[in-house]
Amino acid sequence: MISARYIAPVALTLSGGVWIVMGVFAFGLIAVIFSYFTDRGTEIRFHPWGDSRGDAPGSLGVGNVGKDRTVDVRTWTRGTSASRRRNARPARESTLPKGDPELLAQLADWRQRLASDYAALSVPPDPSRDHMLGAPDARLQLVEYADFECPSCQAASLANARLRKHLGDELVIVVRHFPTVDAHPFSLLAAEAVEAAGSQRRFWDMYRRIYRSRHPPTEESLRRYARRLGLDVARFDADMRDHEHVHHIREDFETGLQSGVNATPTFFVNGYRHDDENTYGSLLAALERPYPY
Repeated sequence: MISARYIAPVALTLSGGVWIVMGVFAFGLIAVIFSYFTDRGTEIRFHPWGDSRGDAPGSLGVGNVGKDRTVDVRTWTRGTSASRRRNARPARESTLPKGDPELLAQLADWRQRLASDYAALSVPPDPSRDHMLGAPDARLQLVEYADFECPSCQAASLANARLRKHLGDELVIVVRHFPTVDAHPFSLLAAEAVEAAGSQRRFWDMYRRIYRSRHPPTEESLRRYARRLGLDVARFDADMRDHEHVHHIREDFETGLQSGVNATPTFFVNGYRHDDENTYGSLLAALERPYPY
C-alpha cells in the first residue's frame, strides 16, 4: 500500500498543474479579447456609428452603386445605431455648429444636379497641399473624398488601412474633404480639427482617432483628441476659433464638385471614379485593373 506521505505531494503537484493550465487559458482568452477590441491598448479598433445601410437610403454600403440622385441628403442617417436613432431626442439647435452659408448653398445646388456622367478626377493630387499616405510618385493612387461624420467613411477607413498594409509603397492614399454639413452638422468642424492637427504634422493621427472612436465627433471630443495626441492645444484652439483651415476644406469640396462626387465616400482609383463597392476587395481589384475601364 502506498503511504499517504507519498500521495499528498503528488496530489498537490497535479493540483498546481491544473491551476497553471487554467491560468494560461484565462490569460490567453483575455489577450484575445483585448486585442480584438483595442488597438495598441488605447483606442477602440472599430465601433460602427451607423447600421449597415451607410449614409443614403438604399445604398446598402455599396458606395455609389444605385444611388438615387433625387434623394435629399438631409434624409441621410446621422451616425447612430438604428435602435439608438429611434429613441434619441433631436439635438437642440443651440448645441449644433452654425452652418456655413456658402457650403450649404453649394450642397443645395449639388443635390439638384447629382450626376454619374463624370469619370475622371478634375484636379490631380498635389504634394504641396494634399495629405498623402505614401510616396507621391507611387505606382497606384487612391483619392478619397470623405466626411468625418459619415458612417460609410468610417467603415471605408478600415479598407484604406488594409490596402496600405497589403500594397505598401506601391500605393499612395490621398484624403480630401467633402463635408455634407446639412446632413452631418459636425462634419465641417471635424474637418477643421483634422486640418489643425495636420498643421502640426498629425493629420493621419487625428484621422484615425476620429474614425476609431465609439461615437461621431463633437466639439468636446475633438479637443480631447488634440490633447491626447500631444498637440499644442493653444494653437489648435486658435486655429479652430479663427477657422484657419476652412479655405483648404472649401478647395477640396470644390474639386469634388468638379469631379462628380456623388456620395461620401467617393473614391478615385488611379484618377478614375470608383463606382463599385467601397470595400477592401473591390478597391483592391480596381487598383490592380488596367485603366481606363
